[in-house]
Amino acid sequence: MKAKRCTLSAAMSLLVLCAAFSQGTDPKTVTPAWVMEKQFVPQEEVKATNVFNVFFVGYDYPTLSGPLADDLASWSSPLNFSIGMESGSGSGSSFLTGVEAEFSITVNDTGSRFLMNDMVMLGYSFDLQPVRLNVGGRVGLSIIDVMSPAITYTGLGVVLGPEASVYVSLDPNSWIWLRGRYSTAYYMSMDDSANPISAGRDSLDCLSLEAGLAFNF
Repeated sequence: MKAKRCTLSAAMSLLVLCAAFSQGTDPKTVTPAWVMEKQFVPQEEVKATNVFNVFFVGYDYPTLSGPLADDLASWSSPLNFSIGMESGSGSGSSFLTGVEAEFSITVNDTGSRFLMNDMVMLGYSFDLQPVRLNVGGRVGLSIIDVMSPAITYTGLGVVLGPEASVYVSLDPNSWIWLRGRYSTAYYMSMDDSANPISAGRDSLDCLSLEAGLAFNF
């Protein structure tokens, strides 16, 4: 009886060893951990470079129209710029969020004009390596301030509109970008004195082209 038990145990042990070797536990067939890590690192690096989180700055060329545009014609500003951030929700193509501030400043013989749009953005980013196409819309606050010997007034309002932009990768951490946007702003006067906004010319349309540099963060 004891001999049979020993024989049965030996047979079972042999079967277990055979099964283990058939599953690839032979040292000759096992891939070392350092080789597997080396294989995964490039994939992780590629995935990281596909994540879109950028800080951008650029020049803004606006074309104004609408009821308030004629009142601002004396202040055609060469100093227009934008700054902000955009962030994708994951690697590759993804939902997109962002913030942006636009500034337009003019000072000349007839006075000065200051225009600022502070906006948030919601859209979608299409990963077309090495190019990204971003589409969406922005909404935010707009403030306009005019000072001249003839009239001084301030308007506060809301600005909104659609946009599309193209980002071209220069390297894994930097981009050049081009954006087109159409927006409409509606203002209320912050002054009691008579001015174009209180007279009913309280909206301003803008078609803007922007271009600049962006950097991953």
